[in-house]
Amino acid sequence: MPAFAAETTERPSKWIGRVAADEAAFGWPGSGFALRFEGRSLSVTLVDTGKNSLVIEVDGVPQRLDLQAGKHQYQLADGLQQSVHDVRATRRTEGWIGDTIFVSAETDGSFLPASAPRDELVAIGDSITAGYGVEGVGPGCKFSPETENQYLTYTAVAARSLGMELTTLAVSGIGLSHAGKGTKTMADVMDNVTPLRHGAPSAPNERVSAVVINLGTNDFSGNKNPSDFVDEYVKLVARLRHQFPKAYLYAALGPMMSQKDFDVAEKAIELAVQTSAAKGENRLRYLNLRVKPTDFGCDWHPSRSTNAAMATVLEQAIKADRGLHD
Repeated sequence: MPAFAAETTERPSKWIGRVAADEAAFGWPGSGFALRFEGRSLSVTLVDTGKNSLVIEVDGVPQRLDLQAGKHQYQLADGLQQSVHDVRATRRTEGWIGDTIFVSAETDGSFLPASAPRDELVAIGDSITAGYGVEGVGPGCKFSPETENQYLTYTAVAARSLGMELTTLAVSGIGLSHAGKGTKTMADVMDNVTPLRHGAPSAPNERVSAVVINLGTNDFSGNKNPSDFVDEYVKLVARLRHQFPKAYLYAALGPMMSQKDFDVAEKAIELAVQTSAAKGENRLRYLNLRVKPTDFGCDWHPSRSTNAAMATVLEQAIKADRGLHD
């Protein structure tokens, strides 16, 4: 049973990632909340579909929390030393599984403001960036929420290593081209406050210092070569430059796809980079994430080790552009 609550709050100390703050809902992979408190125990009350899971970090130590259907109270910390503690809760799972609603948090002590991040990283992508199948036993397993884990993705690993706060905008199966698809693209949903809740374009954010885009796998796989991809990519770059005026932009690709499809997609992305540069964009470059996997997650998606190798490539690029050193 939760410890006696000396203080209750209906808002977290800080939201993490893109959320529907007015509705206290979070649905993008890796989104969630942070709570800072002085005390020994902490519980939260959440509403969920019962198919999502969270990573709970108590003073930096991660553990998994599987959520139940409906409204439930969860004990996140108990029996800690009487001190200041930091707790982060972020989604392992992605948006179409259903939003999670923050109802309240209770502690036997008192809540404190959370510190704001100095640098932020934004990741835009498909199933690779969402963490599809990253904990799967091999390529033969199919998708399940149990094997999805955004916390182990290349962008999440790189962000933690660099001390950056991460916002992930990723949807499995999504692409950038409308040609021959007739479905929504990332450009259609990236302003949503959750994948299931519409939103308005965000105001420019100067705290974001890096944006990685990993789109094209679903546009080019299966011997496709969409005619509108380059134009849509150039539009996306211009849109991101307006939203994140100080950020370095990385047009990434990999590691899935056949070599033939990858080569076609790579040429298209490189052309989009060159076209954007000709229009005056000077902080954008192509980033090859086609690392050689040693094993696979579900449906041939990158495993934990492959994501770690991709994280190293991304981290090195960000460090080089920002003049950082190990």
